[in-house]
Amino acid sequence: LEITKVLNKDLKRHNLAALSRYYNVELVSHHRAIYDAEATGYIFIKMLQQLKEVGIKKHSELNTLAREDAYKLGLPDHAIILVKTQEGLKNLFKIVSDSLTNSFYQVPRVRRSVLEAHREGLLIGSACDNGEVFSAMLQKSYEAARDVAHFYDYLEIFPKSLYNNLFAREMIKDDDMYEEIVHNMIALGKELGIPVVATGNVHYLDPKDKLRREIIIKGNPGNPLSRSVLPDAHFRTTTEMLKDFD
Repeated sequence: LEITKVLNKDLKRHNLAALSRYYNVELVSHHRAIYDAEATGYIFIKMLQQLKEVGIKKHSELNTLAREDAYKLGLPDHAIILVKTQEGLKNLFKIVSDSLTNSFYQVPRVRRSVLEAHREGLLIGSACDNGEVFSAMLQKSYEAARDVAHFYDYLEIFPKSLYNNLFAREMIKDDDMYEEIVHNMIALGKELGIPVVATGNVHYLDPKDKLRREIIIKGNPGNPLSRSVLPDAHFRTTTEMLKDFD
């Protein structure tokens, strides 16, 4: 998907049906796994030839095809930004302004280059299951999570109920798997010397405010969260947090 988006910039759609037509690959019984996989394989073979024709021979050379609007192509990772100094507050204003103007696409997006350029006076947290550290730990490996964790000032873990959407999609299969991920996040923090913080991923104060958040998010189909099961993200007291992690 990412390759076709940089190779075939004039295509409006990059789904399997559109790519099958573009590359003249037969797509039989669409949405049947074996046929979709076969068509994807033939499309990829043609893509490799296309890459060769533009001089790309190594995976690392793909970045030479980068587009100025590359921030539009992928799903954004989540992060938490905390202000610790007056200089940090100014930098946060600059980051937010850029995300709402130069980098806005469906939702405000913060480009990593902008965040790095204005990082003075800020603390960057690894955020939720949509953050790259937790995603890597869940979907890839401990080593993959370690590779991206260096960027952050602190790592975050949440109470189990805040991962309800992952349980619903069976990405986290049971309590044992959840606890293993949490223990691995703590071990990662110790290895890298980065604080690990149990947070409530607070989006509103009271449980009843969940409905208001759902209305706001569901009203914007461009927001990836609109297709998720939203957890209870109200303010939890210290006592509640300690109970959740007992």
